[in-house]
Parts: sequence; structure tokens; C-alpha cells
Amino acid sequence: MVDTVAHGEGRMRGLRTQLQEKRPMDPPRAVEVSQVMRRVCASKHGQLPVIDLVGPVPLRVQVRAHPERLERILGHVVQNALDATNDDGKVSAQLLLLEGGKARIVVTDTGCGMSPEFLRDRLSRPFQTTKRSGMGIGVFETRQYLNEIGGDLQFDSEVGQGTRVTIQLPRLMGGRSDIDD
Repeated sequence: MVDTVAHGEGRMRGLRTQLQEKRPMDPPRAVEVSQVMRRVCASKHGQLPVIDLVGPVPLRVQVRAHPERLERILGHVVQNALDATNDDGKVSAQLLLLEGGKARIVVTDTGCGMSPEFLRDRLSRPFQTTKRSGMGIGVFETRQYLNEIGGDLQFDSEVGQGTRVTIQLPRLMGGRSDIDD
């Protein structure tokens, strides 16, 4: 019983920290998206399935964001894909440049997928989760933060087929967008 209470207390402390971070003192700044993606994928090293970073990965793609928060929400999306996918399945991440000054991050998995009802009624609501652990605020926090910095979040999913999560971010047009060979 003590372990259960301690676990709950730890989760609540984590929630409080995340909520406090919703009002960052530092203004957003230029963030290299490809570097964030590489760090997130590297942080998942050792987990199965291995994340396929689909290339070529554009270099010097900058967005205005808080680096730690952007890394955390992308890490959340990638971790959800890993959690939903069997060890022999596939998870991929891709960075695309779009016309009109947008950058798009696409995370795809061959996991269990989600029903249209879950996507519509529960996915973006706080404290809704199908996982045994977690607070059910990751997607809510991700959507809120992306809206805050002018981005967007979309889910395409089918039960038994997997999920594609698309994060769209406005690019800083002063940064170059060379392709990594």
C-alpha cells in the first residue's frame, strides 16, 4: 500500500512539474528540428522496435520553440508509438519540408492502432489513458503546446493497422534547409 501511495505521489509531482512548465519564463527561440529528432531517437536506443529515422533528414530546419518542451513532446509521441508496437513491428520518424514555410514531423507505427471513437472522444482529453502507467496528459500537453507555438497535431489510425502522427510546425525562414546526404 505504501508503494502504491508513493507511486501516485511521484506521478502527481511529475504532473505538477509539467503544468508549471506550461508558463515558461524563457521566450521561444530558434530550434534545429533535425537535432531534436536525432536526440529523441538516440534516447530510445535499446528499446524495440528500433526507430527508423527516414532520410534524407533536412538540415538547418529551424522552428521557434522551447527546445526542452519540443524534445519532450516529440519524445512522448515516439514513446507512444514504441509502446503500441510489438518488438517485431516498425516505428519510423521523418522530417519533411513543406511549401509555405512549414516543417512536418511524421511518426508512424505498425502497432495496435486506435478506434475512430477513441480518437474522437478520448485521445486529446486530459487524464484519459489506456496504459497501465502514465497520467493521460501527454497528447493533451502536446496539442496545447503545438497550438501555443503555431503548430498542429493530427492522428490517422486504424485498429490493428497502426497509427500515423503528424506534427506540423511553422519554420523560421531565416534558417537554411539543406539536405543531409
